[in-house]
Amino acid sequence: MKTLITALLLCLLSLPAMAVNRLLPANIMAGTLSAVDNNVVTFVKSESSLLNTLVALVIPSGQSYTTAPGLRIFDANNLFVLTGQLPTLVGKTVGITLDLQGNINRIWVLSDEEIAQLQQRQQ
Repeated sequence: MKTLITALLLCLLSLPAMAVNRLLPANIMAGTLSAVDNNVVTFVKSESSLLNTLVALVIPSGQSYTTAPGLRIFDANNLFVLTGQLPTLVGKTVGITLDLQGNINRIWVLSDEEIAQLQQRQQ
């Protein structure tokens, strides 16, 4: 009975840890991944119009960046995504950060709430 109560208490204590909002860096650039080719990612910034975003899904446009050797990719649940799964992120709204050489070193798949927060931050 004591172990059951202890397990229940541990589960209840872990609930706040599961609901943690992730902190995105201040220098994050939000946009859409329009194409992925090996270690080159084409990124369209979110400041572009809706028409440009739709065209980017069919015809790759935007800025091309090389991925850094230590690229870290996080999904909407803040779990790691392997670099081999990067092509599955094409068309999704993501946030990226660049290293000192101008290569993408981190990618976050953004949720609707995070997109709204970034838009408020930019205003």
